[in-house]
Amino acid sequence: MKETEDKRENNNMPFTRNRHLQIMIVIYVGIWIWMAVSPYNRFDWVLENLLIWAALIGLVSTYKLFSFTNLSYAYFGLFLVLHTVGAHYSYNENVVDVWLKFIFHSERNNYDRLVHFSFGLLLAYPIREALSVWTQLGRRWLYVITCVIVLAMGAFYELIEMWVALLVAPEIGTLFLGAQGDPWDTHHDMEVALYGAVIAIGMTAVWRKLKEVGKDKS
Repeated sequence: MKETEDKRENNNMPFTRNRHLQIMIVIYVGIWIWMAVSPYNRFDWVLENLLIWAALIGLVSTYKLFSFTNLSYAYFGLFLVLHTVGAHYSYNENVVDVWLKFIFHSERNNYDRLVHFSFGLLLAYPIREALSVWTQLGRRWLYVITCVIVLAMGAFYELIEMWVALLVAPEIGTLFLGAQGDPWDTHHDMEVALYGAVIAIGMTAVWRKLKEVGKDKS
């Protein structure tokens, strides 16, 4: 059955009246300005920010045609914050990396892997939300196709990284790719993104089931 309730949940509020979204934007812009000061490598920072600028242009330019719920925009914002922090450090060691090394007893800087995991965890819900409006997929297929799209987007991003490193900045290719000598780095990045999407979709399914049970009891 088509999830028509998602269409009702879609946020059709004009941007000028959407105070929550405006607050999210102000907070993110403040963080971005903070992270733009004295990055680890300025050229790498510019390359890493290409993803941010492309995402923001896409979200802004399509707002009148299709606006996500504020929950989805919050997920977008949180992911962009994580990537913005990573771009500042060129995904080298930061405070979070120190904590991750202690937890996993690893010498590898794992912040980049955390961001890849967050890509699936945080963006699966907005992707499912968009698919529920743009397609006629039933609920189960929405969950499956969402995970497939996350995996495909993760793979495509790895290709983009390779192309940018080869064509734009071969001299900092190793820094930009962040493989840290791991021959399986690309595979693990796609893997954890898929795991994040599966977790997010599983949580969404449980949440919707609980909502339905609550409606039936009322």
